[in-house]
Amino acid sequence: MFPLMFIIVLIVASLILRRRGWHRHAIVADVLDIALLTWSCRDLFTIRDLLDGGMLIVGASGSGKSSGSGKAIGRAVVRYPKSGGLIVAAKPEDYVFWKHLFKEAGRADDLIAFEPGGEWRLNFFDYLHAIDADARTTIKFILMLGESISSARSGGGDDSRFFSEQNERWLYNAIVPLKLALGKVSAPDIHKFFATAPTSVAQLSDDAWQRGFHNRVMRAAYDKCPRGSSEAKDYALIGEEWFVNWAEMADKTRTSIAAGIMGIIHPSTTGVVRELTSGETNCSPLDMFKGKFILCNMPPSKYGVPGTFIGAGWRLLTQFTVLQREAGPDDCINVIFLDEFQQSVNSFDAEYLAQCRSHLGCMVCLTQSVHAIYAAMKNDPGNHRANALLTNFKHKVFHSVGDAETAEYASDLVGKSLQTFVGGSMSPVEDVFGAMMGRSQVTGSFSQHFEAVLQPSVFMHGLRTGGKRNDYLCDAFVIRSGETFSGGANWIKVAFSQG
Repeated sequence: MFPLMFIIVLIVASLILRRRGWHRHAIVADVLDIALLTWSCRDLFTIRDLLDGGMLIVGASGSGKSSGSGKAIGRAVVRYPKSGGLIVAAKPEDYVFWKHLFKEAGRADDLIAFEPGGEWRLNFFDYLHAIDADARTTIKFILMLGESISSARSGGGDDSRFFSEQNERWLYNAIVPLKLALGKVSAPDIHKFFATAPTSVAQLSDDAWQRGFHNRVMRAAYDKCPRGSSEAKDYALIGEEWFVNWAEMADKTRTSIAAGIMGIIHPSTTGVVRELTSGETNCSPLDMFKGKFILCNMPPSKYGVPGTFIGAGWRLLTQFTVLQREAGPDDCINVIFLDEFQQSVNSFDAEYLAQCRSHLGCMVCLTQSVHAIYAAMKNDPGNHRANALLTNFKHKVFHSVGDAETAEYASDLVGKSLQTFVGGSMSPVEDVFGAMMGRSQVTGSFSQHFEAVLQPSVFMHGLRTGGKRNDYLCDAFVIRSGETFSGGANWIKVAFSQG
């Protein structure tokens, strides 16, 4: 009788918990705890771990970071069927590399190559309009593109910060009237709007200027503003900005601001970038939520600035889209793979990593050194933004590094421990008889102080870097923040196969 009653109670409790949603939460927990790969027989790398900021992989050129740990995590993610994301090619051979991984996983049809001459198109600004991006989001997109391609950056300091603020201000003054007048924003229209803006107060009364693009947009926007609305008040301020402040601005300052903004916009209005980002959109970040991976096959080493522009644009739109979605237990995880991360890093990456976990998003980034990240973020005095970005990666993998600063950074992540040091000294022999009888005086000393658990030199020397001479094995240290491995330390040494 008792066992029967016990079973009935369990069934009733299960039904109550299911109705309250507890069963659904249990499913989410089970999914997040699926192991993607193993560091050791007792240490797993789960989906939960991946989504906790993603992974940063650091190693000198030839250390095996791409063919070792990079390949291992890439293969693990592709083999997980409920995954999608973005891959930004850094080298011409990346397409063949990823095509092999997808074929190996039985997902050849899930890889979409976005490349010159291909069938796929994404109109960047039309897509922003489609996801209801406001003026501020559009401005952020343009400015982050500028950071990624360094079109409007000449180094750190007060001047660069001044022009960054001015770029944001004047982009807002352009995008609001363009959106009001035309219903959407495009790169050619932004370019034309700045090119036809007044350069003096006297020009405002010129018939030819009044028939020009800038004034026609301003008039159309004015006509569409509801009288007495907050939009009308904003527009009045924008009109004063253009017809007074811009027109009376010093030529050198005005030219510098316009050149900075048009320098960011220009790549999308010409050549292969215009071909790929204009016209009808037939693929977008939304496809990633259906289990597709977009491979931006325009490595900067081959295509230069246009390649960086396309990769950065796709990345930003993917990040915006991921942060907009309300992810559920049946949704695909979204992974952004970036090799040579330093080539396109921007200040929004840290913001994205801090928020993407609850949206089932993450990034896997490969770079050669900490120096490379610092150098790429030139407008970051003190490297505070760069350090904030690096901190957001819970898992960091260090292959053999080539510079002392990166080695010291890795050593500091492991931390220090209290270590005991033993020393001794021998007093001079006073007489021959004493020495013969073993009476020499030896004194010992002991001291304790904190020393690095892993010295910086460990990260620079002695790690296997793959190839035939190393049986195609690459060594690396995996370090994670806030949690230890089974051995009780926050680091573990792992060997990755290049096979």
